Amino acid sequence: MTNLDTPDNGPSAMESSRPATWAGSQAQDEQRANHPSRAELRNRALESRNSYELGELPGEEEGAEIDDALRREAEEESSLGDAFRFLVLDEIPDDERISALREHFGHTGSGTANGLRQHLDALRFGIFPQGPSMARNIAGRMKSIMRRHDFSEGTRAVLERNIAELEKIAADTDAFEAEQQKAEVAEQSVEDSLKSRSGVYVFTYPHYLRHPTHQSSESEKMPDRTLLKVGFSDSGILERVNQETRGAGVPEHRRVLRAYLTTGAEIPSNKVIEQQFHDLLDSAGHAGPKRGSTEHQRGGNEWFYTSVEFLDAIAGALGLEIIEIDAPDL
Repeated sequence: MTNLDTPDNGPSAMESSRPATWAGSQAQDEQRANHPSRAELRNRALESRNSYELGELPGEEEGAEIDDALRREAEEESSLGDAFRFLVLDEIPDDERISALREHFGHTGSGTANGLRQHLDALRFGIFPQGPSMARNIAGRMKSIMRRHDFSEGTRAVLERNIAELEKIAADTDAFEAEQQKAEVAEQSVEDSLKSRSGVYVFTYPHYLRHPTHQSSESEKMPDRTLLKVGFSDSGILERVNQETRGAGVPEHRRVLRAYLTTGAEIPSNKVIEQQFHDLLDSAGHAGPKRGSTEHQRGGNEWFYTSVEFLDAIAGALGLEIIEIDAPDL
């Protein structure tokens, strides 16, 4: 007669029948979940990207070196380090990371956060933008990171090859034309909604986007600055831009970047908001080439060495509605 109440002296028949590798396999699965490979991390990053080019994926050792450099950037509180902290290091739910980074950068948050995420993806995973303006910007940042940190020969070689690929994208005339067409489509998409609105407009030319006049260092936590036109229209913002650029004789099509609209029933008197913008830009040292010269009264006095991020901050402080028309990611 079999005793059904036998003591538990060891593994059950089912447990003992499992392959010896089962426990090891389970442990490996748990380790992979906690420490995903670079390829797995790259695939996760690609889930949030609609368009991209793929460069060389750094190996595990090279990737670890790059992440160590980014940790040092976080300790130094550079803008890229802040992005790495919010998007990778801090204990924040994954679906809240990008919004937390945007909030960290305040009124400049949306464009700055999205741009920095693309910089991190390029450095860590070899994921590149298709737009030449952003590709040029990221290549410059990679070169800066290589100057600021000591990397092994293998890691430097990977970064140098990826920089070369980014510079190819930046120099691609077809990609540049596609970026221009995308900007024109974005402008057309808001044309009707801006016909009867009052506010400040910002435009520039592609040359100034490709070649910023004032390049910022990582420690400054500021985006690059370039020449931007900051004007005001009582009604019909894009029509006002058309009037200004139609006879300018510039061989490039303008890029309209922003509109900052007055809200509510009370519309400030003509030029008041524009003057507030200009005064704040002057006090920040962003005056353009003609504002402090004898040429001031002869035109060109509405051009400033500034950035859309800085202008977004001014608009936010003045309580204006921010319309992002084109996002070149300077």
